[in-house]
Amino acid sequence: MKLVGYVRVSSEGQRENTSLPEQMRRIQAYCDAYGHELVHLYQEVGSGKNTEDRPQFLAAMDHVAMDADGIIAIKLDRIARNCRDVLTLVEDILQPNNKVLVLLDLNVDTSTSMGKMVLTMMAAVAELERSQISERTQGGRKAKAEKGGYAYGAPAFGFKSVDGELVIKSDEIEVIDVIRRHHKSGKSLRAIADYLNQQGYKPKRGDKWQHTSVKCVLDRLYSRYKDHKKFRK
Repeated sequence: MKLVGYVRVSSEGQRENTSLPEQMRRIQAYCDAYGHELVHLYQEVGSGKNTEDRPQFLAAMDHVAMDADGIIAIKLDRIARNCRDVLTLVEDILQPNNKVLVLLDLNVDTSTSMGKMVLTMMAAVAELERSQISERTQGGRKAKAEKGGYAYGAPAFGFKSVDGELVIKSDEIEVIDVIRRHHKSGKSLRAIADYLNQQGYKPKRGDKWQHTSVKCVLDRLYSRYKDHKKFRK
């Protein structure tokens, strides 16, 4: 694939700490390893809150539209501030034009089954974020939700709360993909739990996986689909 790279730090003072060259190095190394052509790298210094304030990101997206197959960044938060915004970018702009998004922190691109699974989880996060500003929220939760914060207790497996935002936890994403693949192959919930324990994977709570905790992960993963087979194909 022909990919456009995008690297960003939030301020001039963070240039060295965040290391634009390191972001660039990792993107180039990924492209070299997987046989992709890195056609250009766009660099930005500034906040990721508003797309309008990121001219290099807009230039990168224009480049993708004209002469590339997708855009690549090292982390989700380099592209957008939350899952909802990334999902909008993918579903409204990239996918309709057969373009992909590659995020190194999640080790996925949106053209793969793993990438599609991550998009499903992003959609779940986006739906939860929308629900937080509905009329059903009460008291402090409503106030927190209206400010964009996560207001619903401990996040489910695969997610974490960072500065009030619900974001995807990359190491747990890998475990969810293991669960999905083993479930797709026909293994029972107990067999999957046994495998996870043998491999040393840890659940969100407790020391060992149980068949019930595996079921919870699968239920959340497939919750957007009335027919699970749509996703399992």
